[in-house]
Amino acid sequence: MEQPTGEGLYQPIYSSEPEASHDPKDVLPVSVFLDLLKEEEDYYPGEQDRTRLMITRLRKIFYDRWGWNSELIRGAAHIPGRYEVRIVDNPQDYQVHPKAAKKLRRYKVYQEQPKYRLVTYRKNDRIFGSTRAGQVPFIYQNDHQETLLPEGHYCDMAHILAGLDAANHPQVVSPMPGWLSFLDKLFPHVDANIDIVTWLGDIASSSADFLFDWFRHKKNPLSIRDQQQYIDIDAPGSDMLGDIDTYVMHTCYPVGSQRAGRITDMLRDYFCGTGQGQVYRSGRFGIFSRSIGLEGWNGRIFSNEEKWLDYYQKQLRDNTSFQAYSLNENGLKSLWMPLQIWLNGYRDELQTRLLLQIFLKTLKELLKHEPHAS
Repeated sequence: MEQPTGEGLYQPIYSSEPEASHDPKDVLPVSVFLDLLKEEEDYYPGEQDRTRLMITRLRKIFYDRWGWNSELIRGAAHIPGRYEVRIVDNPQDYQVHPKAAKKLRRYKVYQEQPKYRLVTYRKNDRIFGSTRAGQVPFIYQNDHQETLLPEGHYCDMAHILAGLDAANHPQVVSPMPGWLSFLDKLFPHVDANIDIVTWLGDIASSSADFLFDWFRHKKNPLSIRDQQQYIDIDAPGSDMLGDIDTYVMHTCYPVGSQRAGRITDMLRDYFCGTGQGQVYRSGRFGIFSRSIGLEGWNGRIFSNEEKWLDYYQKQLRDNTSFQAYSLNENGLKSLWMPLQIWLNGYRDELQTRLLLQIFLKTLKELLKHEPHAS
Protein backbone atom coordinates (compact mmCIF):
# COMPACT_ATOMS: atom_id res chain seq x y z
CA MET A 1 0.00 0.00 0.00
CA GLU A 2 1.25 3.47 -0.83
CA GLN A 3 2.19 5.37 2.33
CA PRO A 4 1.14 8.96 2.96
CA THR A 5 3.73 11.67 2.47
CA GLY A 6 4.20 15.09 4.03
CA GLU A 7 1.32 17.34 3.14
CA GLY A 8 2.62 20.28 1.15
CA LEU A 9 6.24 19.12 0.82
CA TYR A 10 7.66 18.44 -2.61
CA GLN A 11 10.99 17.10 -3.83
CA PRO A 12 11.80 18.75 -7.17
CA ILE A 13 13.50 16.77 -9.93
CA TYR A 14 12.74 18.88 -12.99
CA SER A 15 13.29 22.63 -12.67
CA SER A 16 12.50 25.33 -15.22
CA GLU A 17 14.57 27.91 -13.37
CA PRO A 18 18.09 27.86 -11.90
CA GLU A 19 18.90 27.65 -8.21
CA ALA A 20 17.89 30.75 -6.27
CA SER A 21 21.53 31.76 -5.76
CA HIS A 22 22.36 31.39 -9.47
CA ASP A 23 21.75 34.48 -11.58
CA PRO A 24 19.99 33.37 -14.80
CA LYS A 25 22.31 35.56 -16.90
CA ASP A 26 25.26 33.49 -15.66
CA VAL A 27 23.74 30.16 -16.76
CA LEU A 28 25.36 28.50 -19.77
CA PRO A 29 23.56 26.26 -22.27
CA VAL A 30 24.77 22.70 -21.83
CA SER A 31 26.36 22.76 -25.30
CA VAL A 32 28.55 25.73 -24.31
CA PHE A 33 29.51 24.12 -21.02
CA LEU A 34 30.48 20.92 -22.86
CA ASP A 35 32.70 22.99 -25.17
CA LEU A 36 34.50 24.28 -22.07
CA LEU A 37 34.74 20.76 -20.68
CA LYS A 38 36.22 19.61 -24.01
CA GLU A 39 38.93 22.26 -23.65
CA GLU A 40 39.75 20.71 -20.28
CA GLU A 41 40.07 17.30 -21.95
CA ASP A 42 42.41 18.84 -24.50
CA TYR A 43 44.72 19.98 -21.72
CA TYR A 44 45.89 16.36 -21.74
CA PRO A 45 46.96 15.74 -25.40
CA GLY A 46 46.69 12.14 -26.52
CA GLU A 47 44.61 11.22 -23.49
CA GLN A 48 41.26 12.79 -24.34
CA ASP A 49 39.73 9.38 -24.98
CA ARG A 50 40.93 7.83 -21.72
CA THR A 51 37.36 7.88 -20.48
CA ARG A 52 37.68 6.61 -16.93
CA LEU A 53 40.75 8.71 -16.15
CA MET A 54 39.29 11.83 -17.74
CA ILE A 55 36.12 11.59 -15.66
CA THR A 56 38.26 11.80 -12.53
CA ARG A 57 40.27 14.75 -13.83
CA LEU A 58 37.15 16.66 -14.85
CA ARG A 59 35.37 15.85 -11.59
CA LYS A 60 38.26 17.29 -9.62
CA ILE A 61 37.69 20.70 -11.17
CA PHE A 62 34.45 20.90 -9.21
CA TYR A 63 34.76 18.45 -6.33
CA ASP A 64 38.10 17.87 -4.71
CA ARG A 65 39.47 18.09 -1.17
CA TRP A 66 37.32 18.09 1.99
CA GLY A 67 36.62 14.36 2.12
CA TRP A 68 36.46 13.57 -1.57
CA ASN A 69 39.84 11.83 -1.61
CA SER A 70 39.88 10.51 1.95
CA GLU A 71 36.29 9.30 2.26
CA LEU A 72 34.11 9.40 -0.84
CA ILE A 73 36.23 8.31 -3.83
CA ARG A 74 39.41 6.90 -2.34
CA GLY A 75 40.26 4.96 -5.47
CA ALA A 76 40.90 8.19 -7.40
CA ALA A 77 42.76 10.03 -4.65
CA HIS A 78 46.15 9.58 -6.33
CA ILE A 79 45.08 11.21 -9.61
CA PRO A 80 46.09 14.89 -9.73
CA GLY A 81 43.79 17.55 -11.09
CA ARG A 82 44.79 20.49 -13.24
CA TYR A 83 43.90 23.22 -10.75
CA GLU A 84 44.78 24.12 -7.20
CA VAL A 85 41.83 23.56 -4.87
CA ARG A 86 41.59 25.17 -1.45
CA ILE A 87 38.89 25.48 1.20
CA VAL A 88 38.96 29.07 2.45
CA ASP A 89 37.01 31.29 4.84
CA ASN A 90 36.81 34.26 2.47
CA PRO A 91 37.75 34.19 -1.22
CA GLN A 92 38.25 37.96 -1.17
CA ASP A 93 41.37 37.34 0.91
CA TYR A 94 42.72 35.85 -2.32
CA GLN A 95 41.46 38.69 -4.53
CA VAL A 96 38.62 36.50 -5.79
CA HIS A 97 34.99 37.61 -5.92
CA PRO A 98 32.69 35.26 -3.95
CA LYS A 99 30.70 34.50 -7.12
CA ALA A 100 33.82 32.95 -8.60
CA ALA A 101 34.11 30.49 -5.69
CA LYS A 102 31.66 27.87 -4.43
CA LYS A 103 29.94 28.49 -1.12
CA LEU A 104 30.00 25.47 1.21
CA ARG A 105 27.75 24.87 4.20
CA ARG A 106 29.48 24.91 7.58
CA TYR A 107 28.10 25.43 11.09
CA LYS A 108 29.45 26.56 14.43
CA VAL A 109 27.15 26.48 17.45
CA TYR A 110 24.42 25.69 14.90
CA GLN A 111 24.93 29.03 13.14
CA GLU A 112 25.97 28.97 9.51
CA GLN A 113 29.55 30.04 8.99
CA PRO A 114 30.19 29.10 5.38
CA LYS A 115 33.48 28.32 3.77
CA TYR A 116 34.30 28.44 0.07
CA ARG A 117 35.89 26.07 -2.39
CA LEU A 118 38.44 28.11 -4.31
CA VAL A 119 39.72 26.69 -7.61
CA THR A 120 42.60 28.53 -9.30
CA TYR A 121 45.26 28.05 -11.95
CA ARG A 122 48.58 26.71 -10.71
CA LYS A 123 51.87 28.49 -11.33
CA ASN A 124 53.04 25.69 -13.62
CA ASP A 125 49.98 25.34 -15.86
CA ARG A 126 51.09 23.60 -19.06
CA ILE A 127 49.28 26.09 -21.32
CA PHE A 128 49.39 29.39 -19.45
CA GLY A 129 52.46 28.93 -17.28
CA SER A 130 52.29 31.37 -14.37
CA THR A 131 50.38 34.10 -16.23
CA ARG A 132 47.03 33.03 -14.75
CA ALA A 133 48.26 31.75 -11.38
CA GLY A 134 45.71 32.49 -8.69
CA GLN A 135 42.90 33.22 -11.17
CA VAL A 136 39.68 31.20 -11.25
CA PRO A 137 39.11 29.34 -14.54
CA PHE A 138 36.01 30.45 -16.41
CA ILE A 139 34.46 26.96 -16.30
CA TYR A 140 34.32 27.16 -12.48
CA GLN A 141 33.08 30.72 -12.13
CA ASN A 142 29.48 31.73 -11.42
CA ASP A 143 28.29 28.17 -10.78
CA HIS A 144 28.66 27.30 -14.46
CA GLN A 145 28.21 23.63 -13.64
CA GLU A 146 24.44 24.26 -13.47
CA THR A 147 23.46 24.30 -17.14
CA LEU A 148 20.38 24.86 -19.25
CA LEU A 149 19.25 21.84 -21.28
CA PRO A 150 17.69 22.15 -24.77
CA GLU A 151 14.24 21.21 -23.44
CA GLY A 152 14.35 24.07 -20.92
CA HIS A 153 15.26 22.21 -17.72
CA TYR A 154 18.34 22.86 -15.59
CA CYS A 155 20.92 20.21 -14.81
CA ASP A 156 24.12 20.15 -12.77
CA MET A 157 26.86 18.58 -14.89
CA ALA A 158 29.37 18.36 -12.03
CA HIS A 159 27.00 16.08 -10.13
CA ILE A 160 27.14 13.70 -13.08
CA LEU A 161 30.94 13.72 -13.16
CA ALA A 162 31.07 13.07 -9.41
CA GLY A 163 28.59 10.22 -9.64
CA LEU A 164 30.35 8.58 -12.58
CA ASP A 165 33.71 8.80 -10.83
CA ALA A 166 32.21 7.15 -7.76
CA ALA A 167 30.65 4.44 -9.93
CA ASN A 168 34.07 3.80 -11.48
CA HIS A 169 35.66 3.51 -8.02
CA PRO A 170 32.93 1.77 -5.98
CA GLN A 171 33.31 1.52 -2.24
CA VAL A 172 31.41 1.52 1.02
CA VAL A 173 31.61 4.93 2.68
CA SER A 174 32.38 4.67 6.39
CA PRO A 175 34.71 6.25 8.95
CA MET A 176 36.96 3.19 8.77
CA PRO A 177 40.22 3.43 6.80
CA GLY A 178 40.53 1.13 3.83
CA TRP A 179 42.63 -1.41 5.64
CA LEU A 180 39.85 -1.84 8.20
CA SER A 181 37.05 -2.02 5.65
CA PHE A 182 35.99 -5.42 7.01
CA LEU A 183 34.61 -3.47 9.99
CA ASP A 184 32.49 -1.09 7.89
CA LYS A 185 29.17 -2.72 8.75
CA LEU A 186 29.80 -2.22 12.48
CA PHE A 187 29.80 1.56 12.09
CA PRO A 188 27.75 4.16 10.23
CA HIS A 189 28.08 3.39 6.55
CA VAL A 190 26.56 3.91 3.14
CA ASP A 191 26.85 0.87 0.91
CA ALA A 192 27.40 2.68 -2.41
CA ASN A 193 29.45 5.84 -2.82
CA ILE A 194 27.56 6.65 -6.03
CA ASP A 195 24.46 7.12 -3.86
CA ILE A 196 26.14 9.36 -1.31
CA VAL A 197 27.68 11.70 -3.91
CA THR A 198 24.40 12.03 -5.83
CA TRP A 199 20.74 11.80 -4.85
CA LEU A 200 21.08 10.32 -1.34
CA GLY A 201 23.68 12.88 -0.35
CA ASP A 202 21.50 15.74 -1.55
CA ILE A 203 18.52 14.48 0.43
CA ALA A 204 20.80 14.03 3.46
CA SER A 205 21.69 17.72 3.17
CA SER A 206 18.03 18.60 3.62
CA SER A 207 17.74 16.28 6.60
CA ALA A 208 20.84 17.68 8.27
CA ASP A 209 19.63 21.24 7.79
CA PHE A 210 16.29 20.34 9.38
CA LEU A 211 18.24 19.28 12.47
CA PHE A 212 20.58 22.27 12.57
CA ASP A 213 17.60 24.61 12.26
CA TRP A 214 15.80 22.78 15.07
CA PHE A 215 18.77 23.28 17.40
CA ARG A 216 19.31 26.86 16.25
CA HIS A 217 15.72 27.78 17.09
CA LYS A 218 15.80 26.18 20.54
CA LYS A 219 14.17 22.93 19.42
CA ASN A 220 11.08 24.52 17.93
CA PRO A 221 9.58 22.43 15.11
CA LEU A 222 10.16 23.66 11.56
CA SER A 223 7.21 24.87 9.53
CA ILE A 224 6.38 23.21 6.22
CA ARG A 225 7.53 26.41 4.54
CA ASP A 226 10.95 26.25 6.22
CA GLN A 227 11.35 22.56 5.39
CA GLN A 228 10.53 23.21 1.75
CA GLN A 229 13.02 26.06 1.65
CA TYR A 230 15.79 23.74 2.80
CA ILE A 231 14.78 21.12 0.23
CA ASP A 232 14.88 23.72 -2.53
CA ILE A 233 18.34 24.88 -1.44
CA ASP A 234 19.94 21.53 -0.58
CA ALA A 235 18.32 19.25 -3.16
CA PRO A 236 17.17 21.52 -6.02
CA GLY A 237 15.77 20.10 -9.22
CA SER A 238 18.95 20.78 -11.22
CA ASP A 239 21.04 18.77 -8.77
CA MET A 240 18.55 15.91 -8.60
CA LEU A 241 18.24 15.67 -12.38
CA GLY A 242 22.02 15.48 -12.64
CA ASP A 243 21.99 12.80 -9.96
CA ILE A 244 19.45 10.73 -11.87
CA ASP A 245 21.20 11.18 -15.21
CA THR A 246 24.38 9.84 -13.61
CA TYR A 247 22.77 6.39 -13.38
CA VAL A 248 21.47 6.62 -16.94
CA MET A 249 24.92 7.52 -18.28
CA HIS A 250 26.49 4.73 -16.24
CA THR A 251 23.97 2.22 -17.59
CA CYS A 252 23.87 3.28 -21.23
CA TYR A 253 27.40 4.49 -22.08
CA PRO A 254 30.87 2.92 -21.64
CA VAL A 255 31.85 5.45 -18.99
CA GLY A 256 33.81 2.91 -16.97
CA SER A 257 36.05 1.84 -19.85
CA GLN A 258 39.71 2.72 -19.87
CA ARG A 259 39.62 4.07 -23.42
CA ALA A 260 36.15 4.35 -24.98
CA GLY A 261 36.21 7.92 -26.33
CA ARG A 262 35.63 11.38 -24.95
CA ILE A 263 33.23 11.63 -22.04
CA THR A 264 32.18 15.01 -23.48
CA ASP A 265 31.01 13.25 -26.66
CA MET A 266 28.93 10.86 -24.59
CA LEU A 267 27.42 13.71 -22.59
CA ARG A 268 26.67 15.62 -25.78
CA ASP A 269 25.00 12.58 -27.33
CA TYR A 270 22.87 12.11 -24.24
CA PHE A 271 21.80 15.70 -23.66
CA CYS A 272 21.80 17.11 -27.19
CA GLY A 273 21.45 14.09 -29.47
CA THR A 274 18.33 13.21 -31.43
CA GLY A 275 19.14 9.52 -31.87
CA GLN A 276 19.94 6.97 -29.19
CA GLY A 277 20.65 9.66 -26.62
CA GLN A 278 17.09 10.91 -26.96
CA VAL A 279 15.82 7.37 -26.40
CA TYR A 280 17.85 7.12 -23.21
CA ARG A 281 16.59 10.51 -22.00
CA SER A 282 12.99 9.55 -22.63
CA GLY A 283 13.41 6.54 -20.32
CA ARG A 284 15.69 8.09 -17.70
CA PHE A 285 13.37 7.61 -14.73
CA GLY A 286 12.78 3.94 -15.40
CA ILE A 287 16.50 3.33 -15.80
CA PHE A 288 17.24 5.20 -12.59
CA SER A 289 14.52 3.40 -10.64
CA ARG A 290 15.88 0.01 -11.59
CA SER A 291 19.43 1.12 -10.81
CA ILE A 292 18.56 1.97 -7.19
CA GLY A 293 16.67 -1.26 -6.58
CA LEU A 294 13.03 -0.31 -7.22
CA GLU A 295 11.14 -3.22 -8.79
CA GLY A 296 7.75 -4.27 -10.11
CA TRP A 297 6.41 -0.98 -11.48
CA ASN A 298 2.73 -1.41 -12.39
CA GLY A 299 2.05 2.09 -13.60
CA ARG A 300 1.25 3.41 -10.12
CA ILE A 301 3.54 1.87 -7.50
CA PHE A 302 6.59 -0.38 -7.20
CA SER A 303 6.10 -3.81 -5.70
CA ASN A 304 8.94 -3.39 -3.18
CA GLU A 305 8.42 0.19 -2.02
CA GLU A 306 8.26 -0.56 1.70
CA LYS A 307 11.34 -2.77 1.59
CA TRP A 308 13.17 -0.11 -0.43
CA LEU A 309 12.16 2.63 2.02
CA ASP A 310 13.30 0.53 4.99
CA TYR A 311 16.71 -0.04 3.40
CA TYR A 312 17.30 3.51 2.27
CA GLN A 313 16.04 5.05 5.49
CA LYS A 314 19.02 3.45 7.24
CA GLN A 315 21.32 4.53 4.43
CA LEU A 316 19.99 8.09 4.64
CA ARG A 317 20.30 8.10 8.42
CA ASP A 318 23.98 7.17 8.22
CA ASN A 319 24.60 9.60 5.38
CA THR A 320 23.06 12.37 7.48
CA SER A 321 25.26 11.41 10.43
CA PHE A 322 28.31 11.93 8.19
CA GLN A 323 27.04 15.36 7.21
CA ALA A 324 26.33 16.32 10.80
CA TYR A 325 29.95 15.50 11.59
CA SER A 326 31.62 17.08 8.58
CA LEU A 327 29.62 20.32 8.60
CA ASN A 328 29.64 20.99 12.34
CA GLU A 329 32.39 22.80 14.23
CA ASN A 330 30.92 22.55 17.69
CA GLY A 331 33.43 20.88 19.98
CA LEU A 332 32.38 17.55 21.47
CA LYS A 333 28.89 17.99 20.06
CA SER A 334 30.43 17.51 16.61
CA LEU A 335 30.93 13.89 17.66
CA TRP A 336 27.88 13.49 19.87
CA MET A 337 25.32 14.59 17.27
CA PRO A 338 26.31 12.09 14.51
CA LEU A 339 26.50 9.33 17.12
CA GLN A 340 22.97 10.12 18.25
CA ILE A 341 21.75 10.13 14.65
CA TRP A 342 23.32 6.72 14.04
CA LEU A 343 21.60 5.41 17.16
CA ASN A 344 18.23 6.53 15.72
CA GLY A 345 18.04 9.76 17.66
CA TYR A 346 16.30 12.90 16.35
CA ARG A 347 14.01 10.84 14.11
CA ASP A 348 11.19 13.38 14.24
CA GLU A 349 13.57 16.21 13.39
CA LEU A 350 15.50 14.48 10.59
CA GLN A 351 12.39 13.27 8.76
CA THR A 352 14.43 10.74 6.79
CA ARG A 353 11.50 8.55 5.77
CA LEU A 354 9.37 11.53 4.82
CA LEU A 355 12.15 12.89 2.59
CA LEU A 356 12.47 9.54 0.85
CA GLN A 357 8.70 9.33 0.42
CA ILE A 358 8.37 12.70 -1.26
CA PHE A 359 11.32 11.86 -3.53
CA LEU A 360 9.67 8.57 -4.46
CA LYS A 361 6.36 10.34 -5.03
CA THR A 362 7.90 12.77 -7.55
CA LEU A 363 9.82 9.97 -9.23
CA LYS A 364 6.65 7.92 -9.71
CA GLU A 365 4.74 10.87 -11.16
CA LEU A 366 7.47 11.42 -13.74
CA LEU A 367 7.71 7.71 -14.48
CA LYS A 368 4.01 7.59 -15.35
CA HIS A 369 4.70 9.81 -18.36
CA GLU A 370 7.54 7.75 -19.78
CA PRO A 371 6.91 5.57 -22.84
CA HIS A 372 6.86 1.83 -22.12
CA ALA A 373 7.14 2.55 -18.36
CA SER A 374 4.37 0.22 -17.27
